[in-house]
Amino acid sequence: MNEELTAPLWLLSPLAVLGAALMLALVIGLTLQRFQIPKLYGAVIAGLVLGASGAGLIDEALLTQFQELANGAAALVLFEVGRKMDLAWLLRSGRQGRSLLLGTVARGGAATAVLVLCGVPWGAAIFIGSILIAVNPVILTSMVADENASGTSTFATANMVGVSNLVALLALGVTLAWTRSHGIDADTGFGAELMRQGGKLLLGVLIALVSYGLYALATRLCKVPATMRPGLLLAALLIDLGLCSVTAASALLSLLLMGVLLRNAEKRDNVFQAQLKTAQDIGYVLLFLISAALVDLQQLLHGWVVLAALAVVAVRIVATRLALATATAWDERKKHAMALSMCSLVSYGGLVVDNTLNAYTGLDQASTALMSALLALNVLVAPGLTWLGLRLAGETYRGGTP
Repeated sequence: MNEELTAPLWLLSPLAVLGAALMLALVIGLTLQRFQIPKLYGAVIAGLVLGASGAGLIDEALLTQFQELANGAAALVLFEVGRKMDLAWLLRSGRQGRSLLLGTVARGGAATAVLVLCGVPWGAAIFIGSILIAVNPVILTSMVADENASGTSTFATANMVGVSNLVALLALGVTLAWTRSHGIDADTGFGAELMRQGGKLLLGVLIALVSYGLYALATRLCKVPATMRPGLLLAALLIDLGLCSVTAASALLSLLLMGVLLRNAEKRDNVFQAQLKTAQDIGYVLLFLISAALVDLQQLLHGWVVLAALAVVAVRIVATRLALATATAWDERKKHAMALSMCSLVSYGGLVVDNTLNAYTGLDQASTALMSALLALNVLVAPGLTWLGLRLAGETYRGGTP
């Protein structure tokens, strides 16, 4: 054996490092769950210990090798978000649906205003504000699954996650087109860049329709029983994600649409959730482990940055709560709970789903630092607030009891 190899052999294998990190996250998470602490914090602890804020074993270079694995996990999460969207209910719910849409827009607008007050340039503030429209699907869906949550507010919150991600994606397309067309190295105008971003969305829709059509055709030609359809559906999701990857189409829109089609167009019994629940649970942990590993807690050591980030988190919650005031389907307690449950945010990579490791580099240094602080707070605080919101609504049934 080469005597120059002083590190343990398992450290030389990126797959072993990731596997060890995932095992550590699951062990810690399952232990915490016994004490009524959200299981997702196991991924937080493991990511912070092994990632940029700790030992540095998990970094962007290592995670880049497993980007397709992370994309596959994201596909399951985004598909599940789309599968929870009930278009018929959203269209007929009246002021309830309007309050959810208003809350979605209000989050982005309020966050943008706070960012401007904190000294962030208007262009960067609007760009970051468009990202802050969205609610993090990993956090909410993981908490709902762990707590076995169900009820009127949980149902509405699940719908709002899908709506918020779609609205954020559309807003980001416009702001990204403006930012790129007005940059120093810009070589295209706003109209051309906007058409390019719109083309990505349209292509994502077409890929979703083709992938879902392949799934529907395969299951009907073979007369596949319900218990066998999840395998074909998973294959269709991978086709969708792969085609989006090679064509630079909007994977988020495409995968959400796949879920929406299964929920609203498929009339046969659906057993997908039951068959792949374990895979989805592991996907939640893996994605959050990656997020936590890339967090640099030093971003929270700068006084103005952390105060500004806290102000943005708080104003997003308040804006959501104010928007829900006009709704009549939920009492005051449930409205408070929904506002807390929708406190989480996503990264730029989480919205475009092209590479979750890369952030948009067109921001100035101060804006980048603030966005990094927001993502750090999101990892540390959002799972707990989301869990508290679900508990406050009185719709959690862990172990069969509320």
